[in-house]
Amino acid sequence: MTERVNTIVIGAGQAGLSTSYYLKQQGVEHLVLEKEAIGASWRQRWDSFTLVTPNAMCNLPNFACQKDPDGFLGRDEVVRYLEDFAATFAPPLRTGVCVTAVLPHSSGAGYTVITDQGDFHCQNVVVAISIFQRPRFPADAGKLPPDVVQLHSQDYRNPAQLPAGAVLVVGSGQSGAQIMDELFLAGRQVYLSVSRAGNALRRYRGQDTFHWLRQLGIFEMSVHELDSPAERFEAHNHVSGRDGGKTINLRWYGRNGVTLLGKVAGINGDCLTLADDLIANLNLADKISRQLCTMLDKQMVAQGVTAPPPAADERLDDAWEPAHTPRELSLNAAGINAVIWATGYSFDFSWIQGVAVDEFAYPHQQQGVTAQPGLYFVGLHWLNKFKSALLYGVAEDAAHVAAHIAAH
Repeated sequence: MTERVNTIVIGAGQAGLSTSYYLKQQGVEHLVLEKEAIGASWRQRWDSFTLVTPNAMCNLPNFACQKDPDGFLGRDEVVRYLEDFAATFAPPLRTGVCVTAVLPHSSGAGYTVITDQGDFHCQNVVVAISIFQRPRFPADAGKLPPDVVQLHSQDYRNPAQLPAGAVLVVGSGQSGAQIMDELFLAGRQVYLSVSRAGNALRRYRGQDTFHWLRQLGIFEMSVHELDSPAERFEAHNHVSGRDGGKTINLRWYGRNGVTLLGKVAGINGDCLTLADDLIANLNLADKISRQLCTMLDKQMVAQGVTAPPPAADERLDDAWEPAHTPRELSLNAAGINAVIWATGYSFDFSWIQGVAVDEFAYPHQQQGVTAQPGLYFVGLHWLNKFKSALLYGVAEDAAHVAAHIAAH
């Protein structure tokens, strides 16, 4: 039997809950479907995970975070924040429901949403899931010896989860850099395959860098201002909210015992081939950080904002480089018994029949509104602005989509 409802919202993370909040305000009948629980993707983070955005940027609709504005919520605190937000307005939510397909309804009006708990006929569908859907592994990861433990960063929880011995972390975006830091602090011998990701100073000119990004309006940058659509999918700059927040300077870790390597270019049993790009990637990380600081400096001047000059620990003047950059790595010789793939995620919206996508398989839309009547997206990275997928910015897009649904 098919259940009828005006609007189906798929996903109960910050995007789905924010959309539900505004739909309820607009008086639109709707139902939120979630295959697991509120904040499911946050629950999959490692034990010591923290946000890299300060608590002041946790700003769901009419529900600002009440904790220290300069602190950083941990994994369980983020989940609790979402649950507490939901409790303020009681969204019409069904958990344990997995959506498998969205099809145009046979009548020609609206959509059929197919789930493992039955089908729904609705006029509108809001897809409120991120682009971080499926863990991505190198094609030849299966060539590693079977006795080497392999985990994607999504499945990593803590150092005790790993066998004794050294650990190789592949990827130096936010997850890879933070997991490397945790393993280093736990006293493990760590090897880090450095990717093309930028570095962001935790503090700059007397304030958290994200404070400046927010105050100076950088998070309001539109997707149309990017030089290329491909920029939407670049690795996030590495920085940490752990221990009150800190910069992750890969050169410092290299000087203090972490073995930095180039990109993993091939796998043949326990032997990895490494690209000759380590120095270039370290230089790129610093270049991106300097560019960010220069942009902030220019905006401060343009907007008449005064701030102290950078402190000694707010300058990127570390020129350390490794004595040599190996082109091969034997896991057995290095005593590496575990590999953590911090290699990102892939996404796929082909389960939505007829959805129009670009060359990256990313849905065509304008601030969440597609050309297909009744089909919407909220919570995608760079949906409309730099802040679109963040706890800080998702509400703006959710309000826009809810208003569009109510008006049509």
